[in-house]
Amino acid sequence: MEKRLLLAFVLSLAVFIGWGAFMAQFQPQPVKKLNTAKNLEKPLVSSSDKTPSTSVTLNSQAGSQETVTALSEVRNPYPGDEKEVQIESGEIHYTFSNKGGVLKQLLLPRFKNDKGDVINLIKNPDNLTAALSLRSDDPEITSILQNSYYEPSTTSIVLSESNPDGILTFTLKHNSGLEVFREFKFRFNEYMVEIKTRITAPPLANKNLQYEILLGPGIGGNIASQTDYIVFSGATVFNNNERIEHPSEDLNATAYHRGDLKWVAFQNKYFGSALVPLQGSKAGIVFKEKDQVFVGLEYESVQSAATGSHLFYAGTKELEILEEKGNHLVRMIDYGWFGNKFAFLVKPLLKVLAYFYGLTQNYGWAIIFLTLIIKLLFFPLTHKSFKSMKGMQKIQPYVKIIQERNKDDRQKMNEELLELYKKHKVNPVGGCLPMLLQIPVFIALYHALFFSIELRGAPFIGWITDLSVQDPYYVTPVLMGITMFLQQKMTPSVGDPMQQKIMMFLPILFTFLFISFPAGLVIYWTVNNMLTISQQYYIYKVLKD
Repeated sequence: MEKRLLLAFVLSLAVFIGWGAFMAQFQPQPVKKLNTAKNLEKPLVSSSDKTPSTSVTLNSQAGSQETVTALSEVRNPYPGDEKEVQIESGEIHYTFSNKGGVLKQLLLPRFKNDKGDVINLIKNPDNLTAALSLRSDDPEITSILQNSYYEPSTTSIVLSESNPDGILTFTLKHNSGLEVFREFKFRFNEYMVEIKTRITAPPLANKNLQYEILLGPGIGGNIASQTDYIVFSGATVFNNNERIEHPSEDLNATAYHRGDLKWVAFQNKYFGSALVPLQGSKAGIVFKEKDQVFVGLEYESVQSAATGSHLFYAGTKELEILEEKGNHLVRMIDYGWFGNKFAFLVKPLLKVLAYFYGLTQNYGWAIIFLTLIIKLLFFPLTHKSFKSMKGMQKIQPYVKIIQERNKDDRQKMNEELLELYKKHKVNPVGGCLPMLLQIPVFIALYHALFFSIELRGAPFIGWITDLSVQDPYYVTPVLMGITMFLQQKMTPSVGDPMQQKIMMFLPILFTFLFISFPAGLVIYWTVNNMLTISQQYYIYKVLKD
């Protein structure tokens, strides 16, 4: 029985690890508890879909149009030259444009992509609406907001420990009477930016104008990783204490999120960006522009004027950083459809891993020390499990005799087996129950290492230069397979010959499964196997009881 339980556990574990991508296909679609407008009463139009004209018409209802006379006399409604503003805030570099007062580039010099280039969280090859653009439900107002040249307060800001704060403002006073003031407040080495916006409508504008601030396309979600098939990448909203994902293929109309809205965001395995409403926002939105997904915040407007403030986060999804920022941003972290169930264990394990990294300055050694601590914590349970398995091995001949003698009387067989177990003080499930108790911890650690950005680009020793990707020479997977084979050889054989053959085949299967796994995970499993072998040797060879 014990051998069958062990076999079932190992086989289940193999399926769980090897076929995560397959199982992810059956993950339930996120429930969208939100107000979804199938047809917008007044579509919000991006300037990218409309060529700027030489006159601006402010309209709201069919048959009721008023033309801003001042603009009709202007040959170029958007006079000025584009200027870029560079912001260096330690580990974050921003490039803004005064055309629309938008964000054009966001570099994270600490991180590199597969080509060795610095990661840029903004990718807009189709020249769609830029990140942090403003938009109105009147297309002509939108054209002004996004195509006018704002007056910047400076051309560059360089922050440091001695100069930790900086403010960039964009001001627009348009001929139509539309006035816009935008303020961006930066802090040294902070991924969070505080943004304030004030929009004053033109005198002849309709009194029901609405405004939005937009994020996209795909900001924070354009850095692919080998395991993005497990974790969701794309538009995500945290509203009414629920994390709601918006797959691009399922978004057919603008989705509105009202209620206790905490943030709207883009995220992938390692990076994320979010708009966090503070004041003046009444809803979050998710929509498409030319097959690209955008998110945004809808401003509350009074007499076609609006004032709002919010936070803009764009950076890594490191646990400690997101927890420090508050505003439920830590819920951007996704440990996969199964790992989220054990998030309460994942977080403390990550914190312990960070503690050992602080001591060693090497995540490879941090993983080894963490594995050792976990093994020590479970030493009593594992010790009891091995002793129970050894006890079952000793009485196995008597078990077979009882089974053969009572093969036609199952009730009597069970009674005699219970007497046998009682006489030899053996628990038939004693070897598997302690193992089952360790499964949640293993799953949590598996996901902590699998989805942790801390391992991205982190070297260990020699040829292992990145613990988040596979071992380039397959040394650790092969070593893992060897240690697993030795562990199987040392485990008492109490099952039938077929079960024993299957168990001996598992190391080969696991070796091939682990070839493509991140080196950090393989190191954990290998070290765990080595510690288990040492414990088995102590019980079976040293104690000999």
